[in-house]
Amino acid sequence: MVKRGKIWYVSFWIEGKQVQKSSGSTNIQDAKKLRDQILGKKARGEIVVSEAAKVTCGELLDDLLAHYTSGNAKPTTTQVFCWCIEANLRPYFGGVKAAALSTQRLKQYREKRKADGVGETTCNRELSILRIALNLGRKCTPAKVVTMPFFPMVLEDNARQGFLNDQQYAKLRDALPDELKPLFVTAYHTGVRLGELLAWEWDQVDWEQSFITLKASETKTGYSRAVPILDGDMRAWLEWSLRESNGRAAVFHRDGEPIKSFRRVWIKACEEAGVPDLKFHDLRRTAVRNMRRAGVPQVVRMRITGHRTDSMERRYNIVDIDDYRRYQIGARDDAETQERRRLTRCRKAGTMGMLWQDNWMPSTSRAFCGHWSLSHLPSIRRSASRLTRNPPA
Repeated sequence: MVKRGKIWYVSFWIEGKQVQKSSGSTNIQDAKKLRDQILGKKARGEIVVSEAAKVTCGELLDDLLAHYTSGNAKPTTTQVFCWCIEANLRPYFGGVKAAALSTQRLKQYREKRKADGVGETTCNRELSILRIALNLGRKCTPAKVVTMPFFPMVLEDNARQGFLNDQQYAKLRDALPDELKPLFVTAYHTGVRLGELLAWEWDQVDWEQSFITLKASETKTGYSRAVPILDGDMRAWLEWSLRESNGRAAVFHRDGEPIKSFRRVWIKACEEAGVPDLKFHDLRRTAVRNMRRAGVPQVVRMRITGHRTDSMERRYNIVDIDDYRRYQIGARDDAETQERRRLTRCRKAGTMGMLWQDNWMPSTSRAFCGHWSLSHLPSIRRSASRLTRNPPA
């Protein structure tokens, strides 16, 4: 703190340059309060350097698109980000200084988008794109973003819970036209993503080894993997598709032309089969449940479906009412089996003493009897016989 004339000033440094700010008072206590305020802003990162203070959110969004375009994301992901940025984020945040971006402004954006009829999940996705752009600017040297505002994300609870059972599967398979049956049956048995299925070509199919190899460039996770060809409907309809392909490369096709969209046909078939709310992606969850029931290890299930972690099984709770019934029946059967084994042990011992021991003997005495040797069995039989005729009250 320095005094110039009668007024106290607070002196501090930014980027090697000295800055003096007047307290506007002749009282040194007011200058000390101003000093404490400046130190607090510095601790919170509110005192930004000159270059960072000029950076706008629009510039950060441009940097994000350039980063993704240079090969750090798939072209489809980059395209989706570009659409979202140009349609929604840039018109609202493009001219806003990154240093001035506040949580209140982010909340206002969420309210505006909700007023437009957009759901909470979509708002979360859009704000997450802006957050990625700010984090990328924070990692630059020198940093384009000094402080990050809190992003008001909302808890999402949009996990689907439906399954397709065997009877519904048969009805829906019969309701679909023949050109969609190979695609439907394969998705039901393997749980492969629709986008990955539509990219399959016949040169990826190994009929001898009964495997289909997915290229890394065609998978969502960027890793190649192999999907088994199962005997039954899957193999039969894939062989039908090969016969009808007319020498074309696409595995799933309409008269040789690759299938791209089938939404109307799918909705109509689902209504006829009695599952009007079924989404094609629900087949993925159904396949995971069926593989789990068949005893397929989790690591193999994840490899077939292309999941990197087990979060999908935890997120969607891959258990239905039939699983709970199986548990109840299994638990009841286990209890009955244990009771039969206990009675068998008693009969082999040639006495009802063990029954008396389990039902009437105090736990301390029972524990003591457990240390006895087989030489004590004759006396146990005699005692048990008397107690069986005259059990204690």
